[in-house]
Amino acid sequence: MKYLIIFISSFLIQISSTFYIKYVSEANMIGMIVFAFINPFLALPFTGFMIESKNWNERIKLAFVLCFGYVAGVLIVIKLIK
Repeated sequence: MKYLIIFISSFLIQISSTFYIKYVSEANMIGMIVFAFINPFLALPFTGFMIESKNWNERIKLAFVLCFGYVAGVLIVIKLIK
């Protein structure tokens, strides 16, 4: 279950970060503030799990799940842009 939570968290962070960059490039102050406020809360699940992990094997597994979440987020953003 924690791997699913981490995957969803990293997936949402990737999408949210893309929107943050969009609002920065448009100089949209409200959008920047909203996404700058949201991103740290999206990072809480995997930060907590990373701290709780006792060995490096577990941390490496968590890192792979993060990678897959970020890649899935990028793929969704690419599809939305086209």
